[in-house]
Amino acid sequence: MILSLVRIGTRSGEPVSGAHFTSSCARVADTGAETPKIRDGCLPRKFFCAYPAPGVSETLEKIRKSAADRLNLAVGRSPAKEIKRYKTFLKVETARLKMLHRGGAGGREVCAARSEVLDQLHIHILRTVQRNFEAKHADEKLPRYALIAIGGYGRAELNPCSDIDIMILHAADGVAASVGKLPGLLQAMVDPDGLLYTLYDIGLKVGHSVRTIADCVAVANEDMQSKTSLLEARFIMGDPALFEQMQSVVLAKCILGKENEYIRQRIEDQDTRRTKWGDTALLQEPNIKNGCGGLRDYQNLIWMSLVKYRTRNLKELQEKELISRRERKDLEAAYDFLLRTRNELHYLTNRDGDVLTKNVQPKVAYALGYTDRSPARRLELFMHEYYTQARNIHLITRTIE
Repeated sequence: MILSLVRIGTRSGEPVSGAHFTSSCARVADTGAETPKIRDGCLPRKFFCAYPAPGVSETLEKIRKSAADRLNLAVGRSPAKEIKRYKTFLKVETARLKMLHRGGAGGREVCAARSEVLDQLHIHILRTVQRNFEAKHADEKLPRYALIAIGGYGRAELNPCSDIDIMILHAADGVAASVGKLPGLLQAMVDPDGLLYTLYDIGLKVGHSVRTIADCVAVANEDMQSKTSLLEARFIMGDPALFEQMQSVVLAKCILGKENEYIRQRIEDQDTRRTKWGDTALLQEPNIKNGCGGLRDYQNLIWMSLVKYRTRNLKELQEKELISRRERKDLEAAYDFLLRTRNELHYLTNRDGDVLTKNVQPKVAYALGYTDRSPARRLELFMHEYYTQARNIHLITRTIE
């Protein structure tokens, strides 16, 4: 059922960003080193580069310190035997972020912090795997690799119960092409004592792939969604030069000269979603992610703008005069509001979900600060705000499309 809504206007808000954060954002040149140097959280600024959300840096530093105190293991300790340690870290940091959220933190701030928690978990587990491998195989040449976050995790916009997607990128050194056998360290990552099994045993829902740069090019040219995931990929650990090389090759072989095709595919995908989930922002039970005026509409705008105009965020779109300052603020405020709403939905239901069903709307409204004495009034105020923000995203993105 579609609701009618009167007096919907725009509401500007202060820009809230921070999708990508790292301990070091410096570009890293290819040193030609054969052994991969661990660079925790280094992000080349070739594609997406956002701006830190207010207050997020302090939270990230607390998370990093907590990880350093809790997750450092001596050489020889197996990550597979430290599941309780990793679960405790996740439990403590999840509680920290829930308190941050309930204290009024923005949607992007909490999602960025959640991504940092997972970054630190990946970094410490993989660092232990690599150190243990080096101790046992001191004379073996290590392959070049990079651990990369993709999807929502790549954007560092990870809601509390969202799945995580990672890619292990390697240079194909020592890979037996006939059988696809991975060289020592890479195989150790996917073995029972390695990264992937440990993540599964902790209870995380992980999607993963192991690819070379050639594999990335092939999959990007076959599938638009895979191409998009590589555009917003984010470096976590390993060889930053290999990651930059992948980005450069994907840009040259999968983007340049194919911009119109990509935009056509994205618009078709947009139309398909609107047909499935409704071509209006005023549904009684809106889908926060895929619905009209939802998170995906905003993300679609960023992806298409990146490919067509080489802009990486709304600020650069404004600088090119494709949107006004007011539109940028409205989009940023709306996107943050939807992320915050989705965060609360995840905390409330303790599962990954996108639909604001009628039975959860009153609880979400109250938790987000709509505390009028009248339950009907607080629900009315919350849903009016939701429809206003979703409509802002819908109208502005449709205009730019």
